[in-house]
Amino acid sequence: MGKKVYELIPASQRVNLSLNGFYRGVYIFQLRDKSGKIIDSGRFQVVK
Repeated sequence: MGKKVYELIPASQRVNLSLNGFYRGVYIFQLRDKSGKIIDSGRFQVVK
């Protein structure tokens, strides 16, 4: 669909994210530094 479904501004370098509220499907993620530059991206699949 191409919609933003979640955004997180982490308080530390390590973050655990619960996927309980996510619907089944494939999601694309981007990790950005403080200036907004993409430092990593990928995708993951939620299967329920």
